Amino acid sequence: MARVNKKDLEKLYLHLKKRSKTEVKAAMENVSRKAGFQVLRGAQDRVPVDQGLLRSSLSVGDQNNMFNLALQGSRVEITVGSNLEYARYVEEGYTQKAGQFIPGYWRKGIFKYDPAAYKKYLSEKSAGNNPNLFDFGMVLTGKRIPGVHYLSRSRVEVDSIINELVNEELTELARRLFPDG
Repeated sequence: MARVNKKDLEKLYLHLKKRSKTEVKAAMENVSRKAGFQVLRGAQDRVPVDQGLLRSSLSVGDQNNMFNLALQGSRVEITVGSNLEYARYVEEGYTQKAGQFIPGYWRKGIFKYDPAAYKKYLSEKSAGNNPNLFDFGMVLTGKRIPGVHYLSRSRVEVDSIINELVNEELTELARRLFPDG
């Protein structure tokens, strides 16, 4: 029969209690960080790309982000977002302002914003020409533009695997706390 020394057990208990608080906190932060980067990768895959500015602006935990999706665990929060003002509109959608003129031009079925286009229109008009306003931009109709939901869809995807991330981290934590068994 094995003999157990009570003082050794108490010492082991105090050691684990002290160490496990910091280890568990670190494990939770690690799970949150992994989840944040999973959301980031999913969002980068889903976000529409013209020149890639929005995709490259997506980041995890950036204090300068104007638009964030917060992932909250027990006492741990990590944010995924963008520092671009229009990121929210791409995510959530928006309603156009009816009658608003947007300067620009159409190329191969794609509208390209060009702030100088209206000045070109005014220059043509003042020169006595009779320019068509629609050759220098478009007038919005007021319709609803749906959001892409690149962040929220990625979060739902990560929510479905969060238990796997937690289990992996807890297994690693157990290996660190109990290296002999």
